[in-house]
Amino acid sequence: MKRLPLFLLPAIFFLLSPVFAQTFEFFPGAKYDPAIPTLKQTVGHEWGERITMHHEMERYVNALNQAAPARTKLFKYAETWEGKPLYYLVIGSPQNMARLEAIKGAMQKLGDPRNVSASEINSIISTSPAIVWLAYSVHGNEISSTDAALLTAYHLLAAQGDAIAEAALKNVLVIIDPMQNPDGRDRFINYFRQATGRWPDADPQSAEHNEVWPSGRVNHYLFDMNRDWFAQSQPETRGRTRAYLEWFPQVFVDLHEMGSNSSYYFAPPALPWNPNLTKTQTEWLAKFGRNNAKWFDRFRFDYFTREGYDSFYPGYGEGWPMFQGSIGMTYENASVRGLIVRRSDETNRTYGESVQRHFISSLATIENSAQEREALLKYFYEYRRSAVDEGARETVKEYIITPGTDPNRATKLAATLMKSGIEVRRAETAFSNPKTRDYFEGQLQAREFPAGSYIVSLAQPAKRLAKTLMDKQTLQDKEFIDEQRERNRKRQSEEFYDVTAWALPFLYDVPCYLAEQASSGNFTTLKQLPQPVGVVKGGKAGLAYLIPWGTQSAAAALADLFRQEVRVHSSDKGFRLNGTNFPRGTLIVKVQDNPADLSDRMQKLAAAHGVDVYPTDSSWVDDGPNFGSRNVNYLPRPKIALAYNTPTSPNSVGWTRFVLEQRYGCSVTVIRTEQLRMADLTKYNVLILPDGNYGTILGDGAKMKEWVSNGGTLIALANATSWLSDERVGLLPVKREKRDKSGAKGDKEKEKKEVADSGATAKPAASKSPAAAPPPTPQDETAAIEKAIEPNDEYPSSTPGAIIRLKIDNTHWLGFGYGETTTALIDSDRIYPLLKLNQGTNVAIAAPAEKMLLSGLMWDDVQRQLPNKAFVLNVPMGRGNIVAFTEDPNYRAFLESMSLMFMNAVLLGPGH
Repeated sequence: MKRLPLFLLPAIFFLLSPVFAQTFEFFPGAKYDPAIPTLKQTVGHEWGERITMHHEMERYVNALNQAAPARTKLFKYAETWEGKPLYYLVIGSPQNMARLEAIKGAMQKLGDPRNVSASEINSIISTSPAIVWLAYSVHGNEISSTDAALLTAYHLLAAQGDAIAEAALKNVLVIIDPMQNPDGRDRFINYFRQATGRWPDADPQSAEHNEVWPSGRVNHYLFDMNRDWFAQSQPETRGRTRAYLEWFPQVFVDLHEMGSNSSYYFAPPALPWNPNLTKTQTEWLAKFGRNNAKWFDRFRFDYFTREGYDSFYPGYGEGWPMFQGSIGMTYENASVRGLIVRRSDETNRTYGESVQRHFISSLATIENSAQEREALLKYFYEYRRSAVDEGARETVKEYIITPGTDPNRATKLAATLMKSGIEVRRAETAFSNPKTRDYFEGQLQAREFPAGSYIVSLAQPAKRLAKTLMDKQTLQDKEFIDEQRERNRKRQSEEFYDVTAWALPFLYDVPCYLAEQASSGNFTTLKQLPQPVGVVKGGKAGLAYLIPWGTQSAAAALADLFRQEVRVHSSDKGFRLNGTNFPRGTLIVKVQDNPADLSDRMQKLAAAHGVDVYPTDSSWVDDGPNFGSRNVNYLPRPKIALAYNTPTSPNSVGWTRFVLEQRYGCSVTVIRTEQLRMADLTKYNVLILPDGNYGTILGDGAKMKEWVSNGGTLIALANATSWLSDERVGLLPVKREKRDKSGAKGDKEKEKKEVADSGATAKPAASKSPAAAPPPTPQDETAAIEKAIEPNDEYPSSTPGAIIRLKIDNTHWLGFGYGETTTALIDSDRIYPLLKLNQGTNVAIAAPAEKMLLSGLMWDDVQRQLPNKAFVLNVPMGRGNIVAFTEDPNYRAFLESMSLMFMNAVLLGPGH
């Protein structure tokens, strides 16, 4: 057999390779206008041939905008942390594109029809296009969606004689958001290209298919932005929600990827179904699903519905729009995670085939929207109008948020609601309401409310979103919960897709009241986000400036003072001076040994952070310690190191770094965890171990012990606390608890007590010989079998994101600024016993059983075992401290209730 010349082999591979040879048409039979540039003409590769990077996407959408100016308009709506612009491209008929601002105005009227006449509404519905927003690649390593976005835009503009494109241009405006997370996407592509050899490897075990920490899923600060829609902590999300509220799209689709061995998912979603969504929305989801199915059947694409992906949590990219009134949908595509992958059914899937599926589902969605233009506009109007009526009829008419002990935190909550398009009013004077309930546990009664309170009426178009964000409890479908309970009993993995609680008054721990009658008073409807306010209460200080501790604003101000290298002291006891009570932790900024322009700096500090500053010319106190007391500590500037990379949780690292750098302005040195054993830790006085499994890399922690003993503050979060408690490490003198097996017995004892308390007489058991014992019933046999197969050694059930109440030791420096209780989120199976008095301090403890669970789902075994257990622990060691959080206090950067305690550890730890 004659051998082929070696120089021909690469060419032959190129021709035969299913990756490069695009032997299929993305849309068979389509003819395209050569005046519209293709991707290859613009950036140099065909559809599906390479994974398009951000700069290539940017070049292409600009090329489309220039090639079809009458039918397109490109908008820049935000910029990522790494400086990459985010765009959306609007596509429509020349007639519709010429009146974009008028169409926007019409959507605003549909979105708030309270002062719009019926005739104007009818005119809008009859003459306006529907708005379809297609959002792609919020997870940067879910790669096919961006290329599908560009292909969809090209098809709409270039396809000739295509009914879908023609109807779309006439009846809808299509908004294509092609790349929601360019920082994460480029991270993935760079890794993939570095790991790829001469040819792409289909083996799913190959390095190119298995990206390294932190993966491209997350953005620069390692946030999962598909969970950020109501928190809006990230600039990408904030820009997107602002744009959404300008357009109010009737249809919003978030296109994702899942595992390579899956098929394709589209609506209808799985249970649980959020009860604040409407029956009409379920009908629309089924209608879009059926149309998608028609197209997938035509192309012989496999798909599934009603499994895996729910519509419960309001922070999803399809969830938040749903509560605004959109038909919000998630589409999930089997991922290639490269250019070709071998699947478990022994077929290959190419990147082009993956792109095609998202392209077809995008066209199917556009087609259905164009056909249902008028019905969609009527639906959206009715959704927003009926929300107002519901809010006026239902028992709870409004929520009242009072300033509480941290007015700026209440202001922050009000601003968060407003960023979601929820109407908020502020009381300019005190007012009363005769029918209110305390959000936590109060009785219905009349109450007085101070000026500065915020009122969130439910009689507004965004009622359903406001209700789902503010309600104490959002219930899941009984059918779903029963199924999960059975899975829990059988020790099967449960199907909770996300947290089961997010009630914002609990997450923020602000005083909130449910009013059953609408309030009357001097209220201002806020148009601009409220801002924190602070002043210097007096003139230039002769001796010192005092900043009361206890607010997030005070913590941010302290971090600012550290950045300015201003010397600061803090009092561990409260004191009274010049008729004012100052709480534990109050900052004392002495004039001596500080910059000469200290007065000007304090004026700027008060304005920048919304803190009140008290000048004083005397340190004579009426009660408590003087400034020279041993209870007044000098606070060294925190020099913070943060464990980074494997084996940490990328989310936990990102949340922690974001909170420190962006929320509070603390500089942080991130150190790869594997370097910590060799690093010179004497340069730092604070070391933070985010959630992660440290045993293999940090070993027995001998170096940590020495560093802490010499004055370091070691802060461990979530699973890092488990490492501290490992017997080989011994930095935390308590061990994580296993499941308490005494629950069943305890339940029987409880039943006996209930019988006794009720006054009933229990019938004594008859005395029988063993031979006379009745045969076991089927129920007895089932119970015996279940007991026999129950694991002997296991952890408690995992709690899927429930909110609990904590008891706080506010005499300890970690608890400074807190009252007797606060709230926290449990999202794990970790339970720890209390420290003994000679071991350290239990700064935060889960509340007793009857008061512990506030919102969300928690299995019975955890409700029995978690009460009165440790949540935040402090163990002094030598001259240093170990601070252990059993959960992550920076969870998604929306757990405002725990933020101050974390910052107490960081900012006050080196001074204690």
